[in-house]
Amino acid sequence: MGKLIDKYNRRVDYLRISVTDRCNLRCVYCLPGCGIDNKSHDDLLTFEEIVRIAGIAAQMGINKVRLTGGEPLVRKNLAVLVKMVAEIEGIDEISMTTNGILLKDYAHQLKRAGLKRVNVSLDTLRGDRFKDVTRFGELRDAMEGIEAALDAGLHPVKINVLLLAGVNDDEITDFLRLTIDRPLHVRFLEFMPITGNEFWSEKRFLSCKEAMDICNRFGRVESANVSGNGPARNFRIENASGTFGFIAALTDKFCSACNRLRLTSDGHLKGCLHSDLKVNLRDPLRNGADEGILKHLIRLVVDTKPREHSLTGDFVEASEYLMSQIGG
Repeated sequence: MGKLIDKYNRRVDYLRISVTDRCNLRCVYCLPGCGIDNKSHDDLLTFEEIVRIAGIAAQMGINKVRLTGGEPLVRKNLAVLVKMVAEIEGIDEISMTTNGILLKDYAHQLKRAGLKRVNVSLDTLRGDRFKDVTRFGELRDAMEGIEAALDAGLHPVKINVLLLAGVNDDEITDFLRLTIDRPLHVRFLEFMPITGNEFWSEKRFLSCKEAMDICNRFGRVESANVSGNGPARNFRIENASGTFGFIAALTDKFCSACNRLRLTSDGHLKGCLHSDLKVNLRDPLRNGADEGILKHLIRLVVDTKPREHSLTGDFVEASEYLMSQIGG
């Protein structure tokens, strides 16, 4: 297998694949209340097209794949895709990000197909607040999904918590308690101003440093290591079974170590979540492009991968894609 090295000497070995722009929730920070015009079925990459792109990327040096959405589990027969990707030579690990609502029905099936680990997006542990944030979701479903992931042997099971001042900042210690007796790995994420995000406000921004101050008051904290490809700085409450960590996209840029590419559900490859730069792989693929052309297009994305994202505390019109369309 080859190696993909960008012009800033970063090794690119991780591909995040959005399998759908649809979601079964409508979180206030992700989607407008009226919803969005979803891509048509014909616009989306087929499983076979996804596998062809992933297979060529694997030849070039990609060895880790994450499936995202929207909500990936609303795509029918997702375990079939997992199995297809798992059979690609050179792909060592397949993971998934989900809101967990459907996970209780599919965790064991996905594990058997080849899924290694899962991240569950969960911003509150209070039922009424969960409905407010997701607009109509049930907390019970997400918690049952987490239990199913643990039972299926997906490891590690990570919980992604978006820090929202005035919304869930009073629950940071509640999330820490989840890590004491269970092998759960909580990660606190800073709120990023994304295209179409009407919920964004500086008043809702809570930095990871502020959250860490709260964690330090909870108990004795030590550094920890957690397997995965993310940029989190990880810690553990002394003697806890799980860990907690921070992804500080705004206050502590981690772009110098970025190793990922992103494939949108409609077949565009991006080198950065917050960049307009993208290359259409779907149309050349459907028009009969050979392997050499597709490798050239993937290489072009790597070569134009920016040094760092351009987000600040102000709203940034970074892309025509909404978060649900890129895959977070």
